[in-house]
Amino acid sequence: MPSRRNTLIRTVTAFTGDIALGLSMASACTWIIQSAALGLFMSFMLWLLVVILSLALSQYLIHPATQLLLSDHKLDEGIDVALGMVAVLANLTNKARQGLWFTLQQSAGSFGFGRSSA
Repeated sequence: MPSRRNTLIRTVTAFTGDIALGLSMASACTWIIQSAALGLFMSFMLWLLVVILSLALSQYLIHPATQLLLSDHKLDEGIDVALGMVAVLANLTNKARQGLWFTLQQSAGSFGFGRSSA
């Protein structure tokens, strides 16, 4: 199961990196076209160049970095740490809820709401 989970995490991370790279390259290309007032043919050539550059950067930069930074060992340790933090936060939440309930009961008793007036 961890292998499938780690593969899914790496796939989503690489896909997100590809989208971010593509959007940044498209933004840079649009800026160059507008600021340089390029003609139609030169704009088309720039878009082709940017698409090829985006694919190359994705293949040779984003995907290897994802594999390097998100190895199985690192993902397993990170998920274990996150689950440990969730357990600690759940424990703190339970203690805070119990303390709040105790405080509310005491304050309700001090105002006479918790006693019967028979």
